[in-house]
Amino acid sequence: MKKLAIFQFKSITHRLIFGCVVSAIGIYGISYWHARQLMQKTAGTWIVDLTQSRIDNATHDMESKLLGIERNVLLLMPTILQTEQNSDTVPNDELLLSLKFLVERQPEVQTVALIEMPNSPTETFPTGWNYDRQGKYSNLNGIEARGWLTRCDRAISSNQPSNQTSNQTLNQSFWSQPHASNTSLSNGLAKSSITYCIPLATDLNIANALSSNPRIRYLAVELDLDWLSTLIAKQFTNTDEINYLELVDPFVVTSSGTQWLVKPKNSQQVQSWLSQQNLHDISLHQGLIYTKVNPQGTLITKTAPSSDWIVGIIFPSDKLEQFQQKYLWSIIFSMSKDMVLMCVVVALISQLTTKPLRALNASTEEMAKGNLDTTLPEVTSNDEVGRLTHSFRRMRDSLQLHIQDLQETTAAKQKLESELSIAAQIQRTMLPRTSVQRNPISPYDISAVLRPARIVGGDLYDFFLLGSDRLCLIIGDVADKGFPSALQMAKTITLIRTLTKASSTPSEILSTVNQELCAENEDCLFVTVFCGALELSTGKFTYSSGGHDAPILVRDRHVQYLDLETMPPLGLYEDSVFEQQEFTLLPNDLIVFYTDGITEAMNANGEIFSESRLIEMMTSYPPTNTTRAVRTIQHFCQQFVADAPQSDDITLLAVQYLPSNPFSQVANVMEWKLTLNSVLTELEQVKQTLGKILREADLTVEIIEDAQLIAEEILVNIIQYGYEGRSDGHIDLRIEMNDQNLSMTFEDSAKPFNPLTDITTPDLEKKDDNARSRGGFGFFLVQELAEQVDYVYRDGKNTLTVSQRIVAAISI
Repeated sequence: MKKLAIFQFKSITHRLIFGCVVSAIGIYGISYWHARQLMQKTAGTWIVDLTQSRIDNATHDMESKLLGIERNVLLLMPTILQTEQNSDTVPNDELLLSLKFLVERQPEVQTVALIEMPNSPTETFPTGWNYDRQGKYSNLNGIEARGWLTRCDRAISSNQPSNQTSNQTLNQSFWSQPHASNTSLSNGLAKSSITYCIPLATDLNIANALSSNPRIRYLAVELDLDWLSTLIAKQFTNTDEINYLELVDPFVVTSSGTQWLVKPKNSQQVQSWLSQQNLHDISLHQGLIYTKVNPQGTLITKTAPSSDWIVGIIFPSDKLEQFQQKYLWSIIFSMSKDMVLMCVVVALISQLTTKPLRALNASTEEMAKGNLDTTLPEVTSNDEVGRLTHSFRRMRDSLQLHIQDLQETTAAKQKLESELSIAAQIQRTMLPRTSVQRNPISPYDISAVLRPARIVGGDLYDFFLLGSDRLCLIIGDVADKGFPSALQMAKTITLIRTLTKASSTPSEILSTVNQELCAENEDCLFVTVFCGALELSTGKFTYSSGGHDAPILVRDRHVQYLDLETMPPLGLYEDSVFEQQEFTLLPNDLIVFYTDGITEAMNANGEIFSESRLIEMMTSYPPTNTTRAVRTIQHFCQQFVADAPQSDDITLLAVQYLPSNPFSQVANVMEWKLTLNSVLTELEQVKQTLGKILREADLTVEIIEDAQLIAEEILVNIIQYGYEGRSDGHIDLRIEMNDQNLSMTFEDSAKPFNPLTDITTPDLEKKDDNARSRGGFGFFLVQELAEQVDYVYRDGKNTLTVSQRIVAAISI
């Protein structure tokens, strides 16, 4: 199958680059598909891991900040407790110095307060004092003290009476829920703060204190939460340099989900997601990462142990898809870069590798032009190119020797062919020539043909008079083919002519020639010969055969073999006896002699023509004269063989007994008959068959084309106007030809239609073809090309005969 033009490369470099590109596309395509599958599976894991790490770091920093404050407060607790035991409600200088140190060391601390809970029925409000960052000390009124106590008293926050608070609750410090700060921003809005509460008791024994109704106090440290937004932003705004992922919009919310400590940009969406989750379940995972995935995205949170705040981030699905696509594009860019670099490297390597090949190609092109003295490139390596150069050098040297030998051989062959051509010409001169134009008073008519399989052959035929009243007929076939057979054939003909006397019979002729051929016949060459003698006055035909096939007799269009008892071939046995037989010919009887080149002719499928096909063909087309007999047998034999090479010499000899003027009784006419169905599709086959018949008759191209045009126009008229397009009819075409005329007779069973009267001669001046009569122009051409046209309707059939004047060049 022919390659597409785009795949017909003129350079190995282009082919290599194309192969690399196709391979890379296939490999990278599979890699891309695999990478995409892995990306879809692992991108979520990357994001979860990265986000968990950031949340864990943010929670750790937040916890560290709170624990640092707790530690600093607890370090001051002994001083605060000792001072409280030695004073009433007003702190002394030592306590103020400790509080000032705490506030200055922790910039997040805004105010420190001491609240005393009421311990008798007469006290309705708690009392206390506070110290703020501005260094201001003040006593708390009942409402202010009540506000501080609301943040620190867990019994109040949990709706339990103070006398039901457990020992562990009183002795445990804790962080309050976020609340509005006592201070405000410059714009008048309150800050968010939390309070670290430390329960204090006047009695060191808490259990006794509970039983004796002691005085309970709280040390409260108010912490500003402005630092929380900065801490969270620091952790989540850094872009991941490995995965190219930017984590944005984190949040911090209370465990109840009602108060934002760090509010995300899309707070409504986050609130919606959180509302779909069980915050209680999230709070139960204190200190652990909690991850929840739904179709909208991924929610990742962690609850701080000390404050119960929920730190988290929501990663939407579209953000994940965007990240995946960005990562895949980076993979595609990387693979494309690798492909380009690979093509460049392949091109450079190919150029270096094919450089000696290009030099070798230039040298071989010069050799192809015939310049075998061209210089081949030097061999600089032992690789395939080097070995190829060595091979071309040896080929060039071998070609030079071969051309020299070929020139000598060609000269010798031309000389031999010239000698063989001369030998073939000499061989043809040894055979008698026949012509269709013979003496009208001759009592016989002869036609013959000899066509060797090679330049010269081993078949032979001859005819000559024995005295004045007998005609000797010879046909033979030497064993094998080629030049030895031709010499044996020449020897046999020479012996027959030199040893035959006027009184010799066929038996005597074969016996005499056999003895001569047997002498010194060391190679056992033999020849089959049929010899017959025809008495022209009586028609008596005496014949004998030395290993040759019986001839065929045609009498009154009946075909049969002559009775023959064949003897051994000539040249094998000196004592061979050749029996003689007789047969009387009637006027117009025709005898056909042939060699096995006819019956053993072989087609491309290995089938032979055979004697049965020969008899069947002659029965179907019985010849009426010698010329037709020879031509008909040749035609059907060649049609059977088709394009297969000729396997043996072919020889035909036909003789017809004409005791009176032969041309007054039997026309020297060659006849063919064709039958076709009334369909236009068979016209082309008829034209080809007609052309082949007429070319074999050696007619000129002009006559053949005229005959084909006549046949086509008449057949079209019969099919279209006679049968009116029906396909169930048939048309018989009979072709007869002699040396002067070609006659074609068309016979059909259509409706009566006489073109000579029913078709009007067309007016050639009219330009409109529709205005002319049907078939008029075609039949006008037929009448112009033909010499005579005749029509007759008889027995329900139309018979149209068209005659042409020809000049035949028929030669044997």
